Amino acid sequence: MKRLASVILVGVLAFCLAGTALAQQPAAQKVIKWKFQSHWPSGSTSFKPLKDFFDKELTKLTGGRLQITLYPASALVPTKEIFDSTRKGTIDGATASPIYWMGIIPITAIASNCPMTFQEPWEGLYFHYLMGFEDMMKEAHAKFNILYYTEKIYPTALISKKPIRKIEDFKGMKIRSSGAIASFLKDLGAATNLIPGEELFLALQTGVVEAAHWGAAGGALSMKFCEVAKYYIQPNLAMAGTDVIVINKEAFNALPKDIQTTLDLALRERVWRRTHEYIMDEVDALNTMKRDFKVTVSMLPKEDQKKMVKVAMKQWDLAAGKDAASGKAAGMLKEFLKKLGYID
Repeated sequence: MKRLASVILVGVLAFCLAGTALAQQPAAQKVIKWKFQSHWPSGSTSFKPLKDFFDKELTKLTGGRLQITLYPASALVPTKEIFDSTRKGTIDGATASPIYWMGIIPITAIASNCPMTFQEPWEGLYFHYLMGFEDMMKEAHAKFNILYYTEKIYPTALISKKPIRKIEDFKGMKIRSSGAIASFLKDLGAATNLIPGEELFLALQTGVVEAAHWGAAGGALSMKFCEVAKYYIQPNLAMAGTDVIVINKEAFNALPKDIQTTLDLALRERVWRRTHEYIMDEVDALNTMKRDFKVTVSMLPKEDQKKMVKVAMKQWDLAAGKDAASGKAAGMLKEFLKKLGYID
């Protein structure tokens, strides 16, 4: 933890120094305007914080020379086309979940949706930034003309219209899910379906699905799922870097060098800050759902949780077998989880 704190401190200092230097730049310089597409609807708990970051903090850090407009889901391009649109430069950048392009870059399965791995956010940050996994992700995406930044490490949890009190309760449940988590839930007996965020409330309300995950408590509250689903299921299905920021590499390279440095440092610094901010918001969101919407926490027994981890390991192994990079990353992950005492 001390090492992690040192890395964070260095990043913050570098970030602040970059901002000070830029504040001394001449004011009358070209203004660059970028369009970013998000996979989050405007009502999602993650949309406004990033929009505010671009509108306020980044604009200030660059002296107004780089202005990024963040658009909500489907405003510019369909969510499933974000990867190609960013790669080709149709949009300058985006937020997205790598589950949408796991077939193109297999290692993203390790990053975004290996279920039942980390239990605390600092563990994910350590794996990404002190064990070298983030660099592996950057290298994999650079081959497709894309710069890659983890946006935060955060939990994924189900909210359900009925309680799940034992592992057998998953059998036959209709659940909105995605990626390796969806495969994991299928192995537990659920019937899964990938539904875009903008369609998800209606799907829950009408019974098209009986449970869903959109982040965890904060996502469920901001998307109003707790109005129709009254059970918050624990343990978390994942604690991972499921949300990411991608940038067209050519657009980035066209920026003045000082703005490249500022943007890079700003995004590297923001991930640890946003991660911890998000976790605190999770606490508040769950308390709000319990108090105002009469949501009940449904916790599976410890024995069933251990069974779930064993089932989830099948997904880790499937991800590991995709290519050499995935195998290396999965090996790193398992060794880390052994040190933490989570697996044998």
